Amino acid sequence: MADWIPRLVILVAAIPFIWYFIALSKNISKTEKEHGRDMTYEINPFTGMKMPSSEDEKKKEMD
Repeated sequence: MADWIPRLVILVAAIPFIWYFIALSKNISKTEKEHGRDMTYEINPFTGMKMPSSEDEKKKEMD
């Protein structure tokens, strides 16, 4: 009878964890499509956003 409590706790912990990685992968995919290239070493793994680089600063100076 009490077997459902640990399963419920695991489920409550696992769903947000899985949801986070799904959202992160969508954000990384969107960022790569915006820049039109693979950004494996340029993306912040915690947010999925492009990290600032010297290339970005050069583009801003040209504008």
